[in-house]
Amino acid sequence: MKYSYKIFLSILIILGLGFWGYGYWLMKEIRGQYSESIEESLVDFSNILAAYLSAQANGGQVKTDDFNEAFKNFKKSSFRANIHGVIKGDSPINAYVTDEKGKVLFDSRDPTNVGKDFSQWNDVYLTLKGQYGARSTRSNDNDPLSSVFYVAAPIQYEDKIIGVVSVIKPEKSLQVFVARGRQKIIFTTFLILIGATVIAAIFSYWLTRPINALTRYAQKISEGESARPPRSTSTEFNNLAKAFDEMRISLEGKKSVETFVQHLTHELKSPLSAIMGAAELLKEDMPPEKREKFLNNIEIESTRAKSQLEDLLTLATLESRSELIQFEKFSLSDLLEELKKSYLPLLENRGLEMRINVEPQDLSARGERKLIAQAISSILSNAIDFSPKNGVIEIKGSRSDRNILIEISDQGPGIPVYAQDRIFEKFYSLERPDTGKKSTGLGLSFVKEAISLHSGEIKILSSNSKQENSKGSPSVEIESSGESSSGGSGAKVLITLKN
Repeated sequence: MKYSYKIFLSILIILGLGFWGYGYWLMKEIRGQYSESIEESLVDFSNILAAYLSAQANGGQVKTDDFNEAFKNFKKSSFRANIHGVIKGDSPINAYVTDEKGKVLFDSRDPTNVGKDFSQWNDVYLTLKGQYGARSTRSNDNDPLSSVFYVAAPIQYEDKIIGVVSVIKPEKSLQVFVARGRQKIIFTTFLILIGATVIAAIFSYWLTRPINALTRYAQKISEGESARPPRSTSTEFNNLAKAFDEMRISLEGKKSVETFVQHLTHELKSPLSAIMGAAELLKEDMPPEKREKFLNNIEIESTRAKSQLEDLLTLATLESRSELIQFEKFSLSDLLEELKKSYLPLLENRGLEMRINVEPQDLSARGERKLIAQAISSILSNAIDFSPKNGVIEIKGSRSDRNILIEISDQGPGIPVYAQDRIFEKFYSLERPDTGKKSTGLGLSFVKEAISLHSGEIKILSSNSKQENSKGSPSVEIESSGESSSGGSGAKVLITLKN
């Protein structure tokens, strides 16, 4: 079972148990609250009746004749009361009256009780003693809903208790209100439980999202793709992601040392052999022009070896990084103009034209300015090497939603189909059209790492492929043999950066 499902089910179980316990307590509490409310109202009613009977007392004797007539009329009367949606048309209230010894003088519920001794019942017994008298008695011991409330009040004459009046109301009369209250609670609890389920699903997704991101990161690394550790608002998760990345760097470092050494040995073998051969020949006497030729050859091959070493060290340093060092906001136009100025001598020498078009003019990008400049510079260097004389290199900058798009196109021969899957490999390089020589083969690898460090990805499309751009993720796409805006065939590089 997925970890997110376990979290979701755990939250649901906890919520379910919590709601069940609270609901069970609340159901019992409702009955108690209604009982207390009824008892309180019966206290008022019994005291009103006691005051009436006290006023009717004659010579210390309780008179129930008028009281009896009043109750008969009350039982015959009809009314219609809408109590919060509950229609009430009669009243279940009854009463009985006893003298100072507890003998029944009147009973509206059962006239046959007249003359019986009720002094043993708590409502009568306690009231005659000057205390609060009330009781609840079941008419059926096996039915808790058969309880009947009895609340008594003293009938007084000249500050002497001469009798008791008890008001009677069955608990069943409350059930319609208790049932409605319980229905409301069940409905409300159901709605809350649905809402809590949604919140639990969102919460479980929020908790497991960093773990899923870390899983995808590990999968990409295991598949040999370039990826950066995911970021989160959680310090603990960021520390875990950092530990994963440090482990990746350590493992990749151990694996790549042998590969680097093999590639480096292979690539340096040619310039070193040329240098050693030229040095051997220089020991012999030769014409000055030949000596100059061999010296130039030593200088060229030494420069080539040095450049390769420097590029390799720069790339290795970049690959060991897991985050940007200096994240800043900068003007894209200013950056591109600076790069154009640095290439002006080479452009003039090749008869090339570099056009820059940034809309809007004040368009700004965010990231590590120096690193982005190096990546764009490497792409421009390739565009210049592969552009025909008097060709045009175009650089366009624009905004798309929350992204910054940088498009670089030239009029060169484009990227051959056989090279498209290897163009970003270390030490892989294509021959330059004019010289037939190859570069160090590390420039585009650097571009890939630099863009990836900005949470980007690189895609290469063949001439008959449809351009795909992952929405919301920075990317670099290279389309070979496509139509450039200048009308010739060439390569086109699209850099997308989150703004």
